[in-house]
Amino acid sequence: MARARNLLAATLLAGLVLPAGADTGRPVLRHDVTVAGDIVRLGDLFDNAGRHADVAVFRSPDPGHTGQVPAWRIVEAARRAGLEPETADRDRDVSVTRDARIVPLAEMEEKIAAALASSLGLGDSSRVQVVFDRGTRPLTVERQASGQVDILRLDHDPRSGRFDAVLGIRGSGRSERAGGFRVHGTANELVEFAVPARTIGRGEVVRASDLVIDRKPRNTLPMMTADTVVSLAQAVGLAARRPLSPERPFRTIDLMKPELVERNANVIIIVERPGLSLTMRGRALEAGAEGDVIQVENIQSRKRLQAVVTGLNRVSLATQPTTLAAATRTP
Repeated sequence: MARARNLLAATLLAGLVLPAGADTGRPVLRHDVTVAGDIVRLGDLFDNAGRHADVAVFRSPDPGHTGQVPAWRIVEAARRAGLEPETADRDRDVSVTRDARIVPLAEMEEKIAAALASSLGLGDSSRVQVVFDRGTRPLTVERQASGQVDILRLDHDPRSGRFDAVLGIRGSGRSERAGGFRVHGTANELVEFAVPARTIGRGEVVRASDLVIDRKPRNTLPMMTADTVVSLAQAVGLAARRPLSPERPFRTIDLMKPELVERNANVIIIVERPGLSLTMRGRALEAGAEGDVIQVENIQSRKRLQAVVTGLNRVSLATQPTTLAAATRTP
């Protein structure tokens, strides 16, 4: 604010050639003025400035900034230019604001994220998280500077995530004079992974509603490995080999096929061979999932057999005749 006040007070102009024209009434000083250009003119400061409207008085503040100028200084400058304004408000300050285009932080973040996604081979800017250092402000440039935001320079350390960038605005004299706007922060690749929405107990079959997809910067997840579960399809329909905690990543080795046969459960033993299908009652001596080979006992013959789990409490024996004879022989 002090800089703007000094700038305005120090750059008062007078004695410029006036354009031809006629006065339209007694000039009245405005107390809140918004200008678009580099120069504040009498027509910006006074109503009824008439032929004096284009007379330059002082330089305007930087885009988006506001300065305070004592009214008596403006009145004196106006009189030197030949304008005789009302003088009742000489003791007040006049607020002068430079109109500006505001480039929001979100637009700056997206520009940097898109550039880094391309350089990292990600293809999708949503997979890069950009966080500016504290204190970073939106860019303010001239209202007429409607060009896009360009990245003039971008340095990024993938290990630490730190970046240093220089942004430019096409059509902005302020951007060109300053050589662009320098910004700093961190940018990291975001990775997706599945986490339980609730505690999933050991042996419990995982459903789609039990999981949510989370997304975090890769460097904050040192525990992630190649077998971390990253999609619902990798887990739904399988059972938890150990309890799974909410909101924590887990791996494929933490999952198993659902146990269709529990240890000591009653099972149906199916023996099939060409032209013959036989079922017997048995007891599972081991637990097993679909496709597992487990030991079962024929309840009638007390013979122990190797069988393949084929369904819920259902197992199948080999189809060789010797196997069939062993399974059905009574001691």
